[in-house]
Amino acid sequence: MNEQSVKCLLYADDQVILAPSACGLQEMVNKMNDSVKKKGMKVNVGKTKMIVLERGESTTECDILIEGKKAEQVKELVYLGSLFTNDGKHGRDIERRVNLGNEMNGVLLAIMNSISTS
Repeated sequence: MNEQSVKCLLYADDQVILAPSACGLQEMVNKMNDSVKKKGMKVNVGKTKMIVLERGESTTECDILIEGKKAEQVKELVYLGSLFTNDGKHGRDIERRVNLGNEMNGVLLAIMNSISTS
Protein backbone atom coordinates (compact mmCIF):
# COMPACT_ATOMS: atom_id res chain seq x y z
CA MET A 1 0.00 0.00 0.00
CA ASN A 2 2.16 2.81 -1.34
CA GLU A 3 4.75 3.76 1.28
CA GLN A 4 2.96 2.14 4.22
CA SER A 5 3.62 -1.32 5.59
CA VAL A 6 1.85 -3.36 8.24
CA LYS A 7 4.11 -4.31 11.14
CA CYS A 8 1.58 -5.29 13.77
CA LEU A 9 -1.93 -6.74 13.88
CA LEU A 10 -4.00 -6.50 17.07
CA TYR A 11 -7.23 -8.20 18.07
CA ALA A 12 -8.40 -8.27 21.70
CA ASP A 13 -5.41 -9.63 23.62
CA ASP A 14 -3.78 -11.26 20.57
CA GLN A 15 -0.97 -9.59 18.69
CA VAL A 16 0.93 -10.47 15.53
CA ILE A 17 4.27 -8.82 14.86
CA LEU A 18 5.55 -9.01 11.28
CA ALA A 19 9.20 -8.53 10.43
CA PRO A 20 11.42 -9.23 7.41
CA SER A 21 14.27 -10.66 9.51
CA ALA A 22 15.02 -12.30 12.85
CA CYS A 23 16.97 -9.23 13.97
CA GLY A 24 14.08 -6.97 13.01
CA LEU A 25 11.62 -9.20 14.87
CA GLN A 26 13.77 -9.27 18.01
CA GLU A 27 14.00 -5.47 17.93
CA MET A 28 10.21 -5.12 17.58
CA VAL A 29 9.58 -7.69 20.34
CA ASN A 30 11.94 -5.77 22.63
CA LYS A 31 10.06 -2.52 21.94
CA MET A 32 6.70 -4.23 22.53
CA ASN A 33 7.95 -5.77 25.77
CA ASP A 34 9.28 -2.41 26.99
CA SER A 35 5.92 -0.79 26.21
CA VAL A 36 4.01 -3.52 28.05
CA LYS A 37 6.28 -3.25 31.11
CA LYS A 38 5.73 0.53 31.28
CA LYS A 39 2.01 -0.19 31.65
CA GLY A 40 2.64 -2.62 34.51
CA MET A 41 1.92 -5.73 32.44
CA LYS A 42 4.00 -8.68 31.36
CA VAL A 43 4.21 -10.84 28.23
CA ASN A 44 3.31 -14.48 28.89
CA VAL A 45 6.24 -16.17 27.16
CA GLY A 46 4.59 -19.58 27.64
CA LYS A 47 1.71 -18.49 25.41
CA THR A 48 3.92 -16.70 22.90
CA LYS A 49 4.41 -18.52 19.60
CA MET A 50 6.65 -17.64 16.70
CA ILE A 51 6.47 -18.89 13.11
CA VAL A 52 8.85 -18.29 10.21
CA LEU A 53 6.93 -18.13 6.93
CA GLU A 54 9.00 -19.29 3.99
CA ARG A 55 8.63 -21.12 0.72
CA GLY A 56 9.84 -24.67 0.30
CA GLU A 57 10.44 -27.48 2.74
CA SER A 58 13.26 -25.93 4.78
CA THR A 59 12.65 -24.42 8.19
CA THR A 60 14.82 -21.59 9.45
CA GLU A 61 15.48 -21.82 13.17
CA CYS A 62 15.05 -18.49 14.90
CA ASP A 63 15.62 -17.68 18.58
CA ILE A 64 13.47 -14.79 19.81
CA LEU A 65 13.98 -13.92 23.46
CA ILE A 66 11.61 -12.16 25.84
CA GLU A 67 13.11 -11.33 29.23
CA GLY A 68 15.81 -13.94 28.50
CA LYS A 69 13.28 -16.70 27.77
CA LYS A 70 12.97 -18.21 24.30
CA ALA A 71 9.61 -17.92 22.51
CA GLU A 72 8.44 -21.27 21.11
CA GLN A 73 8.89 -21.64 17.35
CA VAL A 74 6.07 -23.61 15.72
CA LYS A 75 5.42 -24.93 12.21
CA GLU A 76 1.72 -24.03 12.34
CA LEU A 77 -0.63 -21.95 14.45
CA VAL A 78 -4.24 -20.82 14.48
CA TYR A 79 -4.86 -17.06 14.61
CA LEU A 80 -8.41 -15.69 14.53
CA GLY A 81 -9.70 -19.05 13.27
CA SER A 82 -7.23 -19.40 10.39
CA LEU A 83 -4.46 -21.98 10.31
CA PHE A 84 -1.09 -20.57 9.27
CA THR A 85 1.67 -22.99 8.26
CA ASN A 86 5.35 -22.18 7.89
CA ASP A 87 5.24 -23.00 4.15
CA GLY A 88 2.56 -20.33 3.62
CA LYS A 89 0.15 -22.72 1.91
CA HIS A 90 -3.60 -22.80 2.63
CA GLY A 91 -4.43 -26.47 1.94
CA ARG A 92 -4.29 -27.59 5.58
CA ASP A 93 -6.48 -24.66 6.66
CA ILE A 94 -9.10 -25.51 4.01
CA GLU A 95 -9.04 -29.20 5.00
CA ARG A 96 -9.37 -28.27 8.69
CA ARG A 97 -12.34 -25.99 8.03
CA VAL A 98 -14.11 -28.63 5.90
CA ASN A 99 -13.58 -31.21 8.67
CA LEU A 100 -14.92 -28.82 11.31
CA GLY A 101 -17.98 -28.15 9.13
CA ASN A 102 -18.57 -31.88 8.65
CA GLU A 103 -18.33 -32.45 12.41
CA MET A 104 -20.88 -29.70 13.06
CA ASN A 105 -23.23 -31.14 10.42
CA GLY A 106 -23.01 -34.49 12.23
CA VAL A 107 -23.88 -32.85 15.55
CA LEU A 108 -26.81 -30.97 14.03
CA LEU A 109 -28.07 -34.11 12.28
CA ALA A 110 -27.99 -36.01 15.59
CA ILE A 111 -29.98 -33.20 17.27
CA MET A 112 -32.54 -33.13 14.45
CA ASN A 113 -32.92 -36.92 14.56
CA SER A 114 -33.41 -36.88 18.33
CA ILE A 115 -36.10 -34.17 18.02
CA SER A 116 -37.97 -35.99 15.27
CA THR A 117 -38.01 -39.33 17.19
CA SER A 118 -39.26 -37.83 20.45
